[in-house]
Amino acid sequence: MNHPKHLGRLSAAGVMLTVGMVACGSTSSTSSKSTATATAASSHIGGSMTVWAEWTSTEEQDFLAAVTPFENETGITVNYSGKGSNMDTALNAAVAGGAPPDVALVPDPGELNTLAGEGKIQPLSSILGSLTSNYSSAWNTLASHAGTLYGVWFKGANKNTIWYNPAEFATAGLTSTPTTWEQLMTDAGQLQAAGVTPFSLCSDIGWPIADLWQNVYLKTAGASNYDQLAAHTIPWTDPSVTTAFTTLAQMVGQPSYLLGGTAGALSQTYPECVDKVFPKAGTTPQAAMVIEGDFVVSEITANSSTYTPVSSLSSATCTADPSKTPCYGFFDFPAPTADSANSSAVQGAGDVAMLLNKTPQAEALIKYLAGPEGAEIWAHAGGFASPNSKVPFSSYPDPVSEADAKALVNASAFVFSLDDLQGSWENDLWSDMKNFVGNPSASNITSIEATMQSQATAALGH
Repeated sequence: MNHPKHLGRLSAAGVMLTVGMVACGSTSSTSSKSTATATAASSHIGGSMTVWAEWTSTEEQDFLAAVTPFENETGITVNYSGKGSNMDTALNAAVAGGAPPDVALVPDPGELNTLAGEGKIQPLSSILGSLTSNYSSAWNTLASHAGTLYGVWFKGANKNTIWYNPAEFATAGLTSTPTTWEQLMTDAGQLQAAGVTPFSLCSDIGWPIADLWQNVYLKTAGASNYDQLAAHTIPWTDPSVTTAFTTLAQMVGQPSYLLGGTAGALSQTYPECVDKVFPKAGTTPQAAMVIEGDFVVSEITANSSTYTPVSSLSSATCTADPSKTPCYGFFDFPAPTADSANSSAVQGAGDVAMLLNKTPQAEALIKYLAGPEGAEIWAHAGGFASPNSKVPFSSYPDPVSEADAKALVNASAFVFSLDDLQGSWENDLWSDMKNFVGNPSASNITSIEATMQSQATAALGH
C-alpha cells in the first residue's frame, strides 16, 4: 500500500460492499508450493507480460519477490510498473487509450465494478476453476459484477486496529487490553490519571478521523447500515449516525484524553501521530495509543529496529525507551457491550487483481495470484495480509501480523472505507469530521449531520 489511506476511488457510487460471513483461513503450516505451482504453471509458457499496481519502494520489492517463483517456473517475464496513489487514474487513461496492462491490481472494488460494466476486463471463473474456493463466497462476491467473477483479492488491509505501547499501559497498571468500548473509555481514564495521555490522534486532511468515525459507526450500527449509509440509501441524519457521533464524543469530548488536547488532535498529521506513541531512539512516548490501520507497522519498525511485536500485555517485558526493549501491539477496535454482535466486523481495504488482456501469460499469473504461494512469500516478508484462506497463518513472521491476518480473514463482515466510496464529496466529509472533533457537542452534531446530508445528496444525486 503506497499511500497509508489505501486511496482507491469508487467510480460507481453506491456499490454495496458488505461481504458477510468470511470463512476462516487455514492454520496448516504445510507448504502449498507444489500445488500452487502445478495449478498456475502447468507448463513452460515463456514470453512476457505487464502488471500494474500501486506498490512502490519496499512493497514493489516484496511483490517482485512474490512472483519470482512464477517467473522461474513458467519462463514468463513479469514487467511490473508501480503507479503509487495514481493507480486508478493511470489505469483509466491506459484503458481509454487502448493500451492497458495485461493484469492490474487496484485498491478498491469500485474500479473493478466500473471496468467490468464497460466490458474492459475478463471474467475469471472458467480460468480459475477450483482456485475460486481459496476465497469464501463473500470475498468472491466482492470481486464480482452482476454475478460474474472478475477479480482475485491478493492483498488485504485491516483498519479494525488500535495500536498500543505496552510500556505505557504498564505505567498505568493495565494488565490487559480492552474488549468493549466501555472498557476502552475506562482504561483511557486510568491512563490519564496515571499521567499517560491515552490517544494520539491525527487529522491530516481528515482521513484518519474519518477512519476512526467509520469504525465507531460499523461497531454501533452494523455492516448492513454501514453499506446503506455508504450508498446513501439512509440519510446522514439517521439516528444511527447520531449514535456513532455521540459515542465517539465520549473520546474526543475529553481533551485530556488527546495528545495536545483538541488543538493537538486537529493539527497533528500522519505519521506524526504514530511517532508520538512509538518514537525514534532518543525520545520517549507521549501517548499510549494510536488508532489506524495495520499499515502503521511500517512506520513503527522504521522508527527503531528494536521494536518487538507482542500479542498480549501479559507476555511483554517492554521499555518506553525505544533504544532498549520497546514493544508494540494491537487490539481489535471494540464494540459497545450492547452492540457485541458487531465485534468482529472489519473496516478495511485491499488490492484486487483483474485480467485486462486474455493472453496465456496473463491467465497464468491470475491463477498464481489466486493460489497461496505468492501470498505466503509476501506474508513471510511482513507488511502483508491475505484474505486467501489457503495461506497458512504460520506464514506470518510474528504473532502480531498473524493476529492481524486472522482478524481480517475471520471477520464476520468486511466493509470498505466509507469515505472512499463518496466520490466528489469525500474531502467535504473529512472537513465535517474535523469540525466534529473541534466541537463534539450535541448541537454541533445536529448541524454537521444536516450539512453532510446536503453534501451527499448534491454529490451523489439522491
